[in-house]
Amino acid sequence: MSKKVTNVMILTMTVFMSIVILSCKKDNIENKQTLDQLYRIYKSGEISECKFNGQTVYSAGLNAMDAGSVIYDKDGKQIGSCNYGWGHVDTICNQLTGCEVIYRVTDNIWGQPAVNKYSLGK
Repeated sequence: MSKKVTNVMILTMTVFMSIVILSCKKDNIENKQTLDQLYRIYKSGEISECKFNGQTVYSAGLNAMDAGSVIYDKDGKQIGSCNYGWGHVDTICNQLTGCEVIYRVTDNIWGQPAVNKYSLGK
């Protein structure tokens, strides 16, 4: 009977560990299609994930002086432009909250470390 109990415990632990390992995968990225689209445009720049009126939005800009940034909704539709260098700044630019850089190219003009939270482009 103890061999039976041992086998059941091993099976239970194997199933449990499999569930834990599978739940750690990052394949379930919210708005993955939009992020892939933004990465193709801004792979030599920076992408931030922000909130606007409780909704997830993305602010993205190129790694270039006076390039400004563009705000996109969760579907990848442009909803604002923030070009401070050239004077065109939509009101949404100052209403974003909780912004977190999720992608930043290596050797950037901002002097900040590279970031790739969701392994974009890989």
